[in-house]
Amino acid sequence: MTPIKVPHQASPAIDNDKQMKQFFLLGRIIFLSLLLIQCKHCEKDHFSLLQSTSSGYAKITGRIHNLDVYPHVKDVTVNVCHISGMDRVTQIKVPINNDGTFRCEIDLARPQDVTIMPYVDFLYLIPGDSLHIELNFKNLQDVRVSGGKSAEINRDFFKYFNATGYRSFIGVGTDCTMNCTWPEIMKILEKARYNNRQRRQDFLRKTKVCDEVVFLTEAMIEMDYYSTLVSILRTRDHYGKETMNKDTLMNEINEVTVKYFNSDFYSNTHFGFAYTYIGAASLVKPYDEVSDDFIDWAKDVAKTDVIKNFILTIAAGRALKMKDLETFEKYSPHVNDDYLFDRLMQEYRIVLSNMADPENLSSNIMGVRSGDFAQTISPDKNNILAPIITPNEGKVHIISINAYLCRPCHEVLELYGALIKEYAGKDVCFSFICVTGQNDQTRELYRSKGIDAASVYYATNEESFFLLKTFAPMGYPYGILLNKKGVIVDYGGHVRPELGLREKIDLLLEQDNLIK
Repeated sequence: MTPIKVPHQASPAIDNDKQMKQFFLLGRIIFLSLLLIQCKHCEKDHFSLLQSTSSGYAKITGRIHNLDVYPHVKDVTVNVCHISGMDRVTQIKVPINNDGTFRCEIDLARPQDVTIMPYVDFLYLIPGDSLHIELNFKNLQDVRVSGGKSAEINRDFFKYFNATGYRSFIGVGTDCTMNCTWPEIMKILEKARYNNRQRRQDFLRKTKVCDEVVFLTEAMIEMDYYSTLVSILRTRDHYGKETMNKDTLMNEINEVTVKYFNSDFYSNTHFGFAYTYIGAASLVKPYDEVSDDFIDWAKDVAKTDVIKNFILTIAAGRALKMKDLETFEKYSPHVNDDYLFDRLMQEYRIVLSNMADPENLSSNIMGVRSGDFAQTISPDKNNILAPIITPNEGKVHIISINAYLCRPCHEVLELYGALIKEYAGKDVCFSFICVTGQNDQTRELYRSKGIDAASVYYATNEESFFLLKTFAPMGYPYGILLNKKGVIVDYGGHVRPELGLREKIDLLLEQDNLIK
């Protein structure tokens, strides 16, 4: 895995050697854009397409009434779900003005849904459109939208959600997942799906809504059902427990992809489902039984070109998320769907922008607007990161967030113990945050992995909530990587020793970003 390589912004006082180096780096970017846009896009102007794949900005304005009810709330965060189908990594933090107003613009390649948690958990946005949101802190259920086509679609979605109570599919619980028989599990899931279908049909009989809402509400129920089913099946399969026939499952899932992936209407549920598809297909035909080449595997297991393109988009998206340009270059040219290619290139531009300007990325995450980053981190009293980051300025800093009952966390702490020894005496430091509190068991866990107790911080419930709302992790372990200035340059479940962390640390020892 290698970091992304793009040119720095030229400085007025730059020397000739640096100018020459930048010239060659710029040539690499142009080459990359040619590579990405070859095949079906070869007739277009390559470099301009790289710069302008967005169809337009979606403008969001809003007003919060009764702001004094929660005076500590100073901003709202828009979460844009990621094309990897894994978690929300693009966050736009918007300050709230004294009169309760806020505004932002989101660069969109195509229509997609976002969330403004905890107030609005589904907003469908259209590029070039404007959407105005009225929130009321005295009644958080009172959400009103106005504007163009986006507003019309969202009003219909709100009607549907309010009438049916549907948000996402409910599973069977951890205890039942492990201890119920498979027929019992299927009975619970099928009953839940039947009830969701009936509530939707009752709603549609009484209410006329947009075509997008008719299609996507049905698609969500079916895709959420199978995503839940696959998650349970994979867990039980791992522990050798009874499951349904995997070939039968894949036949059913392929029917879903044929029905709901050949459409002009997509939501981020599709990306999550395609991620599920990869997991289900790997049970039937593991990667190592086909080939080490994921592209050949995707072509082999996908029953339609659409799902093949989604699988490869997710793989390319995961590579971007991990700043792994070599893998991105490998997968992205094989995506020959305009919608998905646009989403890929949009995310590619975001990654390049964030890597070129990590200070701006950190500001968006932590709510810092000006001044030295490490000294002016968000004043939130529950911000556990502030006292951890500030004293470690001048060092490359890795923060690992863990939970005691998380088995992968135990494994990654073992690797961190070895990494700490490897970088002893260098300008590198490691900090650990335990979100499950301090007790004899958690203290012993870190001690047994060779981790100094002074580098471990035990989060309170309030501090854990701060981390949750700031980073929206889908699970643990979760890592944050900072340069010597205390600026966040990378974060996510992929920031861990076995996923190229050494290469990033070595680069940050020499410079302040991950651009080589």
